[in-house]
Amino acid sequence: MWYEQFERLCNENGTTPTAFVINVLKLSSSKVTAWKQGSIPKIEILQQIATHFNVTVGFLFDGKEKSLSPELSNDKRELLELFDLLSEKEQGIIIGEMRAMAREHTEAKNAETA
Repeated sequence: MWYEQFERLCNENGTTPTAFVINVLKLSSSKVTAWKQGSIPKIEILQQIATHFNVTVGFLFDGKEKSLSPELSNDKRELLELFDLLSEKEQGIIIGEMRAMAREHTEAKNAETA
């Protein structure tokens, strides 16, 4: 879950999620409670968090590929722009579907090599 990654980044940088949300993002501390319970922030907030900690937005979800990539392909840029147009709930659905697809892909790939 993305919140655990966020909490770990805060702890590694000498802050707490609540302090970060209030002091850096300038949001209400109630966001932390919502995020702990599974809510996913809007892409703008995720980008602010990722930029602050110098990680990718993807890293917030999977813990992989920590460093920021300076360039995005046109397809990836378009994907982010389209994703940004969705509601927070719709974004959560898309992320869930993508995770399921990635798991299926990994399982199929592992089955091929076994």
